[in-house]
Amino acid sequence: MGCPRVLYAIAESYPFDAKLVRDMKQSVDSLLQLNLRRFRVPQQNLAKYSALDIVKQALELLFEFTPSEKNYREAMRTIQVYSEGDAEMQTTIQASFRLIANAVYNAYAGQRQAEALAPETLFLQGIPFQPDEMQRSFRVIGVKPPEVSPPSVRNTVFLDEGFEPYKAQLLGKSSEEEAEDERKEHWAEMILRNLGPTGRNLIRAGSKHIDPPGGLLRSFRSSNLSQLLRKGGVEVQVVDRIADVNVVFGK
Repeated sequence: MGCPRVLYAIAESYPFDAKLVRDMKQSVDSLLQLNLRRFRVPQQNLAKYSALDIVKQALELLFEFTPSEKNYREAMRTIQVYSEGDAEMQTTIQASFRLIANAVYNAYAGQRQAEALAPETLFLQGIPFQPDEMQRSFRVIGVKPPEVSPPSVRNTVFLDEGFEPYKAQLLGKSSEEEAEDERKEHWAEMILRNLGPTGRNLIRAGSKHIDPPGGLLRSFRSSNLSQLLRKGGVEVQVVDRIADVNVVFGK
């Protein structure tokens, strides 16, 4: 029996897929709703800013040079000060900041790892999305859009393409837990069908899909993606795990 083929993996706490684009848009929309009321910059009575401006400034503080606990505290303090004692406002802005910050952190950390690995075939969870839609989602918060695929990639495969339940999840009509086993089987089929015979192959997907399922009972109930691929002669090798930026620095 020959050596198994290798599929390198980046396990992300906020996977780079169509849901990330959707969630960022919804988060920005929630901030724009707050823009019906605008605020004065402290000590500058004539200056005005919006809820979206607050998040942009908080993101600049967090990602200045490199994320850190100090930068995270400064970002949260900025949100608190600019919310002017409005608890509901502060809660909404903080929730949007946490979501967007983690999306940006995962998108760029995953991109750097993917570029360093220089794969020829890239597997992404989700379905294809319009590049301009993704670019708008990042540009509106003042962030340069990340690249979907490294220059080395010859073939990008979206693992949920042709899997109808994913569209229902994208529309919020069902949860990710529904049809989970069928989804993993669909992914395994897509990977085995498109895995390059030579060169490097990489998957960027959510940690829960890459890592073994938690708990012994859960392991008996269903196979994870790695187990399904192993049956097809493919070994998954995790090269990086990208944690939630809020968990790492929001201590």
